[in-house]
Amino acid sequence: MKLLNVILSFALLAETCLLRAQYEVVPVPFNTSYADEVVTAPLAGGLIYCSNRNRNLFRSRTDLNEEHLFRLYAVYQEDNRWGQPQILQKNLLPDAHTGPVSISADGKTVYLTVNGQSGKGIFIARKEGDVWSRPYPFEHNSAEYVTAHPAVSKDGNRLFFASNMPGGFGGFDIYCCERTGTGWSQPVNLGADVNSAANELYPFLQSDRQLFFASSGHETTGGLDVFSVTEWNGRWTSRQHLKAPINSPADDFAYVAAENATGYFSSNRNGKSIDIFAVKSLFPVFTDCNEQEENDYTFLFSYTVSEEDTTGNFTYRWDFGDGTGATGDSIKHSFPATGNYPVQLYITDLLTGEETMEAEYNVAVEDVEQPYINLPEKATTGEKLTLDASRTFLPGVNIENYYWQTGDGTQLSLKEPVGEYHYNIPGVYRIQLGVTGTQKDTGQQVKHCVLRTIEITR
Repeated sequence: MKLLNVILSFALLAETCLLRAQYEVVPVPFNTSYADEVVTAPLAGGLIYCSNRNRNLFRSRTDLNEEHLFRLYAVYQEDNRWGQPQILQKNLLPDAHTGPVSISADGKTVYLTVNGQSGKGIFIARKEGDVWSRPYPFEHNSAEYVTAHPAVSKDGNRLFFASNMPGGFGGFDIYCCERTGTGWSQPVNLGADVNSAANELYPFLQSDRQLFFASSGHETTGGLDVFSVTEWNGRWTSRQHLKAPINSPADDFAYVAAENATGYFSSNRNGKSIDIFAVKSLFPVFTDCNEQEENDYTFLFSYTVSEEDTTGNFTYRWDFGDGTGATGDSIKHSFPATGNYPVQLYITDLLTGEETMEAEYNVAVEDVEQPYINLPEKATTGEKLTLDASRTFLPGVNIENYYWQTGDGTQLSLKEPVGEYHYNIPGVYRIQLGVTGTQKDTGQQVKHCVLRTIEITR
Protein backbone atom coordinates (compact mmCIF):
# COMPACT_ATOMS: atom_id res chain seq x y z
CA MET A 1 0.00 0.00 0.00
CA LYS A 2 1.29 3.43 -0.93
CA LEU A 3 1.56 5.79 2.03
CA LEU A 4 0.44 9.34 1.38
CA ASN A 5 2.07 12.18 3.27
CA VAL A 6 -1.12 13.91 4.41
CA ILE A 7 -0.48 13.46 8.13
CA LEU A 8 -1.73 9.88 7.99
CA SER A 9 -2.66 8.67 4.63
CA PHE A 10 -3.91 5.18 4.64
CA ALA A 11 -5.87 4.63 1.46
CA LEU A 12 -9.52 4.23 2.34
CA LEU A 13 -12.94 4.35 0.79
CA ALA A 14 -16.63 4.39 1.46
CA GLU A 15 -19.46 3.29 -0.70
CA THR A 16 -23.20 2.96 -0.65
CA CYS A 17 -22.90 -0.78 -1.01
CA LEU A 18 -25.27 -1.65 -3.85
CA LEU A 19 -25.21 -4.52 -6.29
CA ARG A 20 -22.60 -4.49 -9.06
CA ALA A 21 -25.10 -3.97 -11.87
CA GLN A 22 -26.58 -0.98 -10.03
CA TYR A 23 -23.41 1.14 -10.13
CA GLU A 24 -21.35 2.96 -12.66
CA VAL A 25 -17.77 3.67 -11.56
CA VAL A 26 -15.52 5.81 -13.74
CA PRO A 27 -12.31 7.80 -13.16
CA VAL A 28 -12.72 11.57 -13.20
CA PRO A 29 -10.98 13.44 -16.06
CA PHE A 30 -8.85 15.65 -13.80
CA ASN A 31 -6.76 12.75 -12.45
CA THR A 32 -3.02 12.85 -13.16
CA SER A 33 -0.80 9.90 -13.94
CA TYR A 34 2.12 11.19 -11.87
CA ALA A 35 0.44 12.40 -8.65
CA ASP A 36 -2.08 11.30 -6.06
CA GLU A 37 -5.60 12.71 -5.81
CA VAL A 38 -7.58 12.18 -2.60
CA VAL A 39 -11.24 13.15 -2.20
CA THR A 40 -11.92 15.35 0.80
CA ALA A 41 -15.36 17.00 0.67
CA PRO A 42 -18.31 17.62 -1.68
CA LEU A 43 -19.17 21.11 -2.87
CA ALA A 44 -22.36 22.46 -4.42
CA GLY A 45 -21.76 21.47 -8.04
CA GLY A 46 -18.23 20.31 -7.37
CA LEU A 47 -15.60 18.69 -5.22
CA ILE A 48 -12.67 19.55 -2.95
CA TYR A 49 -9.72 17.20 -3.09
CA CYS A 50 -6.07 17.22 -2.08
CA SER A 51 -3.19 16.38 -4.41
CA ASN A 52 0.59 16.47 -4.48
CA ARG A 53 0.65 17.40 -8.17
CA ASN A 54 3.49 19.71 -9.23
CA ARG A 55 1.79 22.81 -10.62
CA ASN A 56 5.00 24.57 -11.68
CA LEU A 57 7.97 22.82 -13.30
CA PHE A 58 10.39 25.45 -12.05
CA ARG A 59 8.99 26.29 -8.62
CA SER A 60 7.06 23.94 -6.38
CA ARG A 61 6.75 23.74 -2.61
CA THR A 62 8.12 20.59 -0.99
CA ASP A 63 8.44 19.28 2.56
CA LEU A 64 11.65 18.50 4.41
CA ASN A 65 11.89 15.19 2.53
CA GLU A 66 11.68 17.06 -0.79
CA GLU A 67 8.26 15.55 -1.51
CA HIS A 68 5.67 17.75 -3.16
CA LEU A 69 3.14 19.16 -0.71
CA PHE A 70 -0.44 18.02 -0.70
CA ARG A 71 -2.57 21.07 -1.41
CA LEU A 72 -6.32 21.62 -1.59
CA TYR A 73 -8.04 22.01 -4.96
CA ALA A 74 -11.61 22.86 -5.92
CA VAL A 75 -13.15 21.67 -9.16
CA TYR A 76 -16.66 22.32 -10.48
CA GLN A 77 -18.94 20.55 -12.91
CA GLU A 78 -21.25 22.30 -15.37
CA ASP A 79 -23.47 20.57 -17.91
CA ASN A 80 -21.87 17.24 -16.91
CA ARG A 81 -18.40 18.55 -17.81
CA TRP A 82 -15.64 19.17 -15.32
CA GLY A 83 -13.76 22.45 -15.31
CA GLN A 84 -10.10 22.98 -14.49
CA PRO A 85 -9.09 22.39 -10.85
CA GLN A 86 -8.13 25.56 -9.00
CA ILE A 87 -5.98 25.68 -5.89
CA LEU A 88 -7.97 26.64 -2.83
CA GLN A 89 -7.05 29.69 -0.74
CA LYS A 90 -3.25 29.81 -0.61
CA ASN A 91 -3.18 31.31 2.88
CA LEU A 92 -4.44 28.03 4.40
CA LEU A 93 -1.03 26.98 5.78
CA PRO A 94 0.84 27.11 2.43
CA ASP A 95 3.96 25.39 3.83
CA ALA A 96 2.18 22.27 5.12
CA HIS A 97 0.58 19.14 3.73
CA THR A 98 -3.13 20.02 3.86
CA GLY A 99 -6.14 17.71 3.67
CA PRO A 100 -8.45 15.95 4.04
CA VAL A 101 -10.95 18.62 5.13
CA SER A 102 -14.57 19.01 6.16
CA ILE A 103 -16.65 22.13 5.59
CA SER A 104 -19.60 23.32 7.68
CA ALA A 105 -23.05 23.38 6.10
CA ASP A 106 -22.99 27.18 5.82
CA GLY A 107 -19.55 27.09 4.14
CA LYS A 108 -18.02 29.43 6.70
CA THR A 109 -15.90 27.01 8.74
CA VAL A 110 -13.33 24.53 7.47
CA TYR A 111 -11.71 21.73 9.47
CA LEU A 112 -8.35 20.70 8.01
CA THR A 113 -5.89 17.86 8.44
CA VAL A 114 -2.45 19.49 8.59
CA ASN A 115 1.12 18.17 8.66
CA GLY A 116 3.89 20.74 8.51
CA GLN A 117 6.33 22.90 10.39
CA SER A 118 3.46 25.12 11.53
CA GLY A 119 1.76 22.23 13.28
CA LYS A 120 0.25 18.78 13.01
CA GLY A 121 -3.30 17.63 13.58
CA ILE A 122 -6.70 19.16 12.93
CA PHE A 123 -6.84 22.92 12.34
CA ILE A 124 -9.89 25.16 12.02
CA ALA A 125 -10.36 28.27 9.87
CA ARG A 126 -13.24 30.74 9.54
CA LYS A 127 -14.30 32.52 6.41
CA GLU A 128 -14.23 36.29 6.72
CA GLY A 129 -15.84 37.73 3.63
CA ASP A 130 -14.17 35.88 0.76
CA VAL A 131 -10.97 35.12 2.65
CA TRP A 132 -10.16 32.32 5.07
CA SER A 133 -8.62 33.26 8.41
CA ARG A 134 -5.32 31.71 9.40
CA PRO A 135 -6.13 28.25 10.79
CA TYR A 136 -5.87 27.65 14.54
CA PRO A 137 -5.34 24.24 16.21
CA PHE A 138 -8.17 22.00 17.39
CA GLU A 139 -8.13 21.98 21.19
CA HIS A 140 -7.63 18.21 21.38
CA ASN A 141 -4.48 18.15 19.24
CA SER A 142 -1.43 16.79 21.06
CA ALA A 143 2.28 16.22 20.49
CA GLU A 144 1.74 12.73 21.93
CA TYR A 145 -0.72 11.50 19.30
CA VAL A 146 -2.29 12.37 15.95
CA THR A 147 -5.72 13.81 15.14
CA ALA A 148 -6.84 13.75 11.50
CA HIS A 149 -9.63 13.33 8.94
CA PRO A 150 -12.32 15.63 10.46
CA ALA A 151 -16.00 15.24 9.55
CA VAL A 152 -18.43 17.82 10.93
CA SER A 153 -22.17 17.17 11.24
CA LYS A 154 -24.64 19.26 9.27
CA ASP A 155 -25.76 21.15 12.38
CA GLY A 156 -22.13 21.82 13.32
CA ASN A 157 -22.52 20.31 16.79
CA ARG A 158 -20.52 17.11 16.35
CA LEU A 159 -17.01 16.61 15.03
CA PHE A 160 -15.85 13.10 14.07
CA PHE A 161 -12.16 12.38 13.48
CA ALA A 162 -9.48 9.67 13.51
CA SER A 163 -6.82 9.48 16.21
CA ASN A 164 -4.30 7.11 17.74
CA MET A 165 -4.70 8.70 21.18
CA PRO A 166 -4.19 6.40 24.19
CA GLY A 167 -7.11 4.30 25.36
CA GLY A 168 -8.36 3.15 21.97
CA PHE A 169 -8.76 -0.32 20.52
CA GLY A 170 -5.40 -0.13 18.75
CA GLY A 171 -4.00 1.84 15.85
CA PHE A 172 -6.26 4.68 14.78
CA ASP A 173 -9.88 4.82 16.00
CA ILE A 174 -12.83 7.04 15.17
CA TYR A 175 -13.81 9.56 17.87
CA CYS A 176 -16.51 12.20 18.28
CA CYS A 177 -16.64 15.51 20.16
CA GLU A 178 -19.77 17.51 21.01
CA ARG A 179 -19.79 21.28 20.72
CA THR A 180 -20.07 23.03 24.07
CA GLY A 181 -20.50 26.64 25.08
CA THR A 182 -16.73 27.09 25.25
CA GLY A 183 -15.37 24.67 22.65
CA TRP A 184 -15.46 20.89 22.20
CA SER A 185 -16.16 18.14 24.71
CA GLN A 186 -13.69 15.39 25.49
CA PRO A 187 -13.40 12.91 22.57
CA VAL A 188 -15.58 9.79 22.84
CA ASN A 189 -14.51 6.56 21.16
CA LEU A 190 -17.29 5.22 18.90
CA GLY A 191 -16.87 1.70 20.26
CA ALA A 192 -16.14 -1.83 19.08
CA ASP A 193 -18.73 -1.91 16.29
CA VAL A 194 -16.67 0.78 14.56
CA ASN A 195 -13.12 0.41 15.85
CA SER A 196 -10.74 -2.55 15.81
CA ALA A 197 -7.18 -3.43 16.76
CA ALA A 198 -6.05 -2.12 13.36
CA ASN A 199 -6.87 1.28 11.81
CA GLU A 200 -10.16 3.10 11.25
CA LEU A 201 -9.94 6.34 9.30
CA TYR A 202 -11.72 8.81 7.01
CA PRO A 203 -15.12 9.17 8.70
CA PHE A 204 -17.81 10.67 6.51
CA LEU A 205 -21.19 11.59 7.95
CA GLN A 206 -23.75 11.09 5.19
CA SER A 207 -26.68 11.89 7.48
CA ASP A 208 -27.17 12.51 11.17
CA ARG A 209 -27.50 8.77 11.74
CA GLN A 210 -25.30 7.15 9.09
CA LEU A 211 -21.52 7.20 9.23
CA PHE A 212 -19.06 5.78 6.69
CA PHE A 213 -15.48 4.98 7.60
CA ALA A 214 -12.57 2.91 6.33
CA SER A 215 -10.91 0.03 8.17
CA SER A 216 -8.03 -2.34 7.78
CA GLY A 217 -9.15 -4.39 10.79
CA HIS A 218 -12.63 -5.65 9.99
CA GLU A 219 -13.56 -8.08 7.20
CA THR A 220 -12.03 -6.67 4.04
CA THR A 221 -11.57 -7.71 0.43
CA GLY A 222 -7.98 -6.50 0.50
CA GLY A 223 -6.16 -3.45 1.74
CA LEU A 224 -8.49 -0.95 3.32
CA ASP A 225 -12.22 -1.19 2.81
CA VAL A 226 -15.13 1.03 3.71
CA PHE A 227 -17.89 0.26 6.17
CA SER A 228 -21.02 2.00 7.36
CA VAL A 229 -22.71 2.15 10.75
CA THR A 230 -26.03 3.54 11.98
CA GLU A 231 -26.63 5.45 15.20
CA TRP A 232 -29.42 4.05 17.36
CA ASN A 233 -30.15 5.04 20.96
CA GLY A 234 -26.79 6.74 21.26
CA ARG A 235 -24.78 3.80 19.90
CA TRP A 236 -23.14 3.29 16.52
CA THR A 237 -24.08 -0.20 15.36
CA SER A 238 -25.14 -2.38 12.40
CA ARG A 239 -21.71 -2.33 10.75
CA GLN A 240 -21.92 -3.12 7.04
CA HIS A 241 -19.03 -4.03 4.78
CA LEU A 242 -19.50 -2.21 1.50
CA LYS A 243 -19.49 -4.29 -1.64
CA ALA A 244 -17.93 -4.11 -5.09
CA PRO A 245 -17.53 -2.31 -7.39
CA ILE A 246 -16.25 0.29 -4.93
CA ASN A 247 -14.33 -1.85 -2.48
CA SER A 248 -11.81 -3.97 -4.33
CA PRO A 249 -8.62 -5.99 -3.66
CA ALA A 250 -6.77 -2.65 -3.87
CA ASP A 251 -6.98 0.27 -1.45
CA ASP A 252 -10.24 2.13 -1.96
CA PHE A 253 -10.92 5.12 0.25
CA ALA A 254 -12.10 8.66 1.00
CA TYR A 255 -15.73 8.29 -0.06
CA VAL A 256 -18.03 11.30 -0.02
CA ALA A 257 -21.67 11.47 -1.06
CA ALA A 258 -22.62 14.28 -3.40
CA GLU A 259 -25.65 15.48 -5.34
CA ASN A 260 -27.95 13.36 -7.50
CA ALA A 261 -27.03 10.03 -5.90
CA THR A 262 -23.41 10.51 -6.91
CA GLY A 263 -20.41 9.64 -4.77
CA TYR A 264 -16.66 9.95 -5.12
CA PHE A 265 -13.79 7.94 -3.72
CA SER A 266 -10.06 7.45 -4.20
CA SER A 267 -8.32 4.22 -5.15
CA ASN A 268 -4.99 2.83 -6.32
CA ARG A 269 -6.75 0.02 -8.20
CA ASN A 270 -5.11 1.05 -11.46
CA GLY A 271 -1.74 0.10 -10.01
CA LYS A 272 -0.12 3.52 -10.39
CA SER A 273 -1.01 6.70 -8.58
CA ILE A 274 -4.08 7.16 -6.43
CA ASP A 275 -6.98 8.44 -8.54
CA ILE A 276 -10.47 9.74 -7.91
CA PHE A 277 -13.45 7.72 -9.15
CA ALA A 278 -17.04 8.85 -9.56
CA VAL A 279 -19.80 6.49 -8.48
CA LYS A 280 -23.35 6.86 -9.71
CA SER A 281 -26.23 4.64 -8.81
CA LEU A 282 -28.15 3.30 -11.79
CA PHE A 283 -31.26 3.27 -9.63
CA PRO A 284 -33.65 6.24 -9.95
CA VAL A 285 -32.73 9.16 -7.70
CA PHE A 286 -35.26 9.73 -4.92
CA THR A 287 -34.97 13.02 -3.04
CA ASP A 288 -36.85 14.65 -0.17
CA CYS A 289 -38.00 11.32 1.24
CA ASN A 290 -40.09 11.91 4.37
CA GLU A 291 -40.62 9.66 7.35
CA GLN A 292 -43.58 7.40 6.74
CA GLU A 293 -46.81 8.62 8.33
CA GLU A 294 -49.00 6.04 9.99
CA ASN A 295 -52.58 5.99 8.79
CA ASP A 296 -55.05 7.36 11.35
CA TYR A 297 -58.70 6.52 10.99
CA THR A 298 -59.79 8.41 14.13
CA PHE A 299 -62.14 11.41 13.91
CA LEU A 300 -63.62 13.77 16.48
CA PHE A 301 -67.36 14.28 16.08
CA SER A 302 -68.76 17.24 17.96
CA TYR A 303 -72.13 18.96 18.16
CA THR A 304 -72.30 22.53 19.40
CA VAL A 305 -74.83 22.56 22.20
CA SER A 306 -77.03 25.66 22.30
CA GLU A 307 -77.89 27.45 25.50
CA GLU A 308 -81.33 25.89 25.37
CA ASP A 309 -79.76 22.42 25.38
CA THR A 310 -77.74 22.94 28.57
CA THR A 311 -80.74 22.09 30.76
CA GLY A 312 -79.99 18.44 30.10
CA ASN A 313 -83.28 17.89 28.30
CA PHE A 314 -81.60 16.38 25.24
CA THR A 315 -79.40 13.39 24.43
CA TYR A 316 -77.19 12.95 21.38
CA ARG A 317 -76.76 9.62 19.59
CA TRP A 318 -74.27 8.98 16.81
CA ASP A 319 -74.55 6.23 14.22
CA PHE A 320 -71.12 5.92 12.58
CA GLY A 321 -72.23 3.80 9.63
CA ASP A 322 -69.83 0.98 10.48
CA GLY A 323 -72.21 -0.92 12.76
CA THR A 324 -71.24 1.03 15.88
CA GLY A 325 -72.58 4.08 17.66
CA ALA A 326 -72.12 6.24 20.75
CA THR A 327 -73.89 8.91 22.78
CA GLY A 328 -72.64 12.34 23.74
CA ASP A 329 -72.20 15.78 22.24
CA SER A 330 -68.46 15.19 21.56
CA ILE A 331 -67.23 11.73 20.55
CA LYS A 332 -63.88 10.45 19.26
CA HIS A 333 -64.34 7.47 17.00
CA SER A 334 -61.93 5.19 15.11
CA PHE A 335 -63.17 3.58 11.92
CA PRO A 336 -62.04 0.00 11.20
CA ALA A 337 -60.75 0.65 7.67
CA THR A 338 -60.81 3.03 4.74
CA GLY A 339 -64.12 3.66 3.03
CA ASN A 340 -67.10 5.98 2.92
CA TYR A 341 -69.26 6.00 6.05
CA PRO A 342 -72.72 7.63 6.38
CA VAL A 343 -72.54 9.17 9.86
CA GLN A 344 -75.82 10.31 11.39
CA LEU A 345 -76.58 12.36 14.50
CA TYR A 346 -79.89 11.85 16.33
CA ILE A 347 -81.19 14.13 19.08
CA THR A 348 -83.79 12.97 21.61
CA ASP A 349 -85.95 15.44 23.53
CA LEU A 350 -86.20 13.91 27.00
CA LEU A 351 -89.37 15.83 27.78
CA THR A 352 -91.32 14.42 24.82
CA GLY A 353 -89.28 11.30 24.07
CA GLU A 354 -89.16 12.34 20.43
CA GLU A 355 -85.97 11.47 18.46
CA THR A 356 -85.09 13.32 15.29
CA MET A 357 -82.13 13.09 12.91
CA GLU A 358 -80.29 16.37 13.32
CA ALA A 359 -77.48 15.90 10.78
CA GLU A 360 -75.99 13.42 8.29
CA TYR A 361 -72.41 13.35 7.04
CA ASN A 362 -70.62 11.28 4.40
CA VAL A 363 -67.19 10.67 5.94
CA ALA A 364 -64.45 9.56 3.54
CA VAL A 365 -61.74 7.64 5.43
CA GLU A 366 -58.53 7.48 3.37
CA ASP A 367 -54.92 6.54 3.85
CA VAL A 368 -52.18 9.17 3.71
CA GLU A 369 -51.11 9.69 0.10
CA GLN A 370 -47.67 8.07 0.16
CA PRO A 371 -45.80 4.87 -0.62
CA TYR A 372 -46.29 2.60 2.37
CA ILE A 373 -43.82 0.15 3.92
CA ASN A 374 -45.77 -2.59 5.69
CA LEU A 375 -43.19 -4.31 7.91
CA PRO A 376 -42.95 -5.15 11.63
CA GLU A 377 -41.02 -2.78 13.88
CA LYS A 378 -38.76 -5.66 14.96
CA ALA A 379 -37.54 -8.93 13.43
CA THR A 380 -34.69 -11.40 13.92
CA THR A 381 -31.66 -12.28 11.80
CA GLY A 382 -32.50 -14.86 9.16
CA GLU A 383 -36.24 -14.29 9.54
CA LYS A 384 -38.00 -14.20 6.18
CA LEU A 385 -39.63 -10.81 5.81
CA THR A 386 -42.19 -9.72 3.28
CA LEU A 387 -41.29 -6.38 1.73
CA ASP A 388 -44.87 -5.24 1.41
CA ALA A 389 -45.80 -2.06 -0.43
CA SER A 390 -49.36 -3.16 -1.22
CA ARG A 391 -50.83 -0.49 1.08
CA THR A 392 -49.23 2.28 -0.98
CA PHE A 393 -51.87 4.95 -1.57
CA LEU A 394 -51.20 7.19 -4.55
CA PRO A 395 -54.62 7.36 -6.24
CA GLY A 396 -53.47 9.68 -9.03
CA VAL A 397 -50.52 7.51 -10.10
CA ASN A 398 -50.20 4.40 -12.25
CA ILE A 399 -47.33 2.70 -10.38
CA GLU A 400 -44.84 0.87 -12.60
CA ASN A 401 -41.89 -0.05 -10.33
CA TYR A 402 -41.03 -0.44 -6.64
CA TYR A 403 -37.48 0.32 -5.49
CA TRP A 404 -36.35 -0.86 -2.07
CA GLN A 405 -33.22 0.20 -0.23
CA THR A 406 -33.04 -2.07 2.81
CA GLY A 407 -30.49 -0.05 4.79
CA ASP A 408 -27.80 -2.74 4.72
CA GLY A 409 -26.52 -1.78 1.28
CA THR A 410 -28.97 -3.80 -0.80
CA GLN A 411 -31.22 -2.33 -3.48
CA LEU A 412 -34.09 -4.28 -5.01
CA SER A 413 -36.14 -3.36 -8.05
CA LEU A 414 -39.56 -5.03 -8.20
CA LYS A 415 -42.47 -4.84 -10.61
CA GLU A 416 -44.88 -6.14 -7.98
CA PRO A 417 -45.58 -4.51 -4.59
CA VAL A 418 -44.48 -7.58 -2.59
CA GLY A 419 -41.09 -9.28 -2.29
CA GLU A 420 -39.01 -11.23 0.22
CA TYR A 421 -35.87 -10.34 2.17
CA HIS A 422 -33.94 -11.21 5.31
CA TYR A 423 -31.20 -9.52 7.35
CA ASN A 424 -28.03 -11.32 8.41
CA ILE A 425 -26.67 -8.86 10.97
CA PRO A 426 -28.43 -7.42 14.03
CA GLY A 427 -28.89 -3.68 14.06
CA VAL A 428 -31.19 -0.83 13.19
CA TYR A 429 -31.79 -0.22 9.49
CA ARG A 430 -33.33 2.72 7.63
CA ILE A 431 -35.52 1.39 4.82
CA GLN A 432 -36.43 3.50 1.80
CA LEU A 433 -39.27 2.63 -0.55
CA GLY A 434 -39.45 4.53 -3.81
CA VAL A 435 -42.06 4.11 -6.50
CA THR A 436 -42.11 5.35 -10.08
CA GLY A 437 -45.02 5.64 -12.47
CA THR A 438 -47.13 8.01 -14.53
CA GLN A 439 -49.59 10.65 -13.41
CA LYS A 440 -53.02 9.50 -14.54
CA ASP A 441 -54.31 12.87 -15.66
CA THR A 442 -51.17 14.12 -17.45
CA GLY A 443 -49.11 11.02 -18.29
CA GLN A 444 -46.09 12.69 -16.66
CA GLN A 445 -43.41 10.48 -15.08
CA VAL A 446 -43.43 10.86 -11.28
CA LYS A 447 -41.48 9.50 -8.28
CA HIS A 448 -42.44 9.23 -4.61
CA CYS A 449 -40.58 7.80 -1.60
CA VAL A 450 -40.79 7.25 2.17
CA LEU A 451 -38.46 6.16 4.97
CA ARG A 452 -38.92 4.05 8.08
CA THR A 453 -36.84 2.05 10.56
CA ILE A 454 -36.68 -1.62 11.49
CA GLU A 455 -34.73 -3.16 14.37
CA ILE A 456 -33.13 -6.59 13.78
CA THR A 457 -32.15 -8.73 16.78
CA ARG A 458 -30.50 -12.13 17.03
